[in-house]
Amino acid sequence: MEKISSKGLYILKDKKIVPYEIDDKLKIILCGVPGAFTPGCTYKHLPGFAEKLDKLKLFGVDKVVFVSVNDAYVMDVWNKQHGHPEIDSVSDPLAVFTKYLKKDVDWGESFGVRSERYALLIENGSITKEFEDPFIDGVLYKL
Repeated sequence: MEKISSKGLYILKDKKIVPYEIDDKLKIILCGVPGAFTPGCTYKHLPGFAEKLDKLKLFGVDKVVFVSVNDAYVMDVWNKQHGHPEIDSVSDPLAVFTKYLKKDVDWGESFGVRSERYALLIENGSITKEFEDPFIDGVLYKL
């Protein structure tokens, strides 16, 4: 299986924007969202995962990662306000990663290029499953 690329991903660490690497030693749920602070992402998607991290750990999930076509500062504040310190909230500012996954959507002048909503299971650095329902209950049901 092909290893997933981390190209285009960034995270805020110690007040600096640094490249983000998907750890190929971890079992990861990677969620793509249209935008930080948008209603569905902010009030349902991210907090749903934050509230059920313990249940995911029972299935052997080591890490939850949220990705959006936003800047690293926005992703950091969004996670601090609505997520959890154990969740990595990652920026794909130019949609490089999102386009690599073929999950990009062009909303035109109103919103630009954004990500579709999705959830993937990554094991040993490779995508092993895409969940039909990307929200927490759909992921837990199919793990």
